Amino acid sequence: MEKYGKMGYNLSRMDDGLEWTCSQSLWSFVLESAKEKGWQPMGTFKIDDDSGDEDPAWDGRDYHSNDGQGVQGEDSENLAKALEKYLEEESPEEIERKIILSFLEWVSLEGDFPGFEIY
Repeated sequence: MEKYGKMGYNLSRMDDGLEWTCSQSLWSFVLESAKEKGWQPMGTFKIDDDSGDEDPAWDGRDYHSNDGQGVQGEDSENLAKALEKYLEEESPEEIERKIILSFLEWVSLEGDFPGFEIY
């Protein structure tokens, strides 16, 4: 994983809090690979720490900062489907294949997609 740089993201699966960690460049690779195969991001959301309500000022296009933004279950399922298509149609390097498979194993909770937060 050295070629991808320092660790930069902890993704926390909603419902059980299980984490998946990756570098900034690996997260970009995951997102771009999914977009290449048709994933259309639904947008992220951020809960205001003070009020507990959704932050109306949050930029929902933001999947790249690690500010605790959430990704809905339907969006994470669509992301996973696009990554599965990527693996079927492309020939990624072995390390990239392993990263995608690791993400796919993590993002689903017994066949359900609870969504996740990005820290």
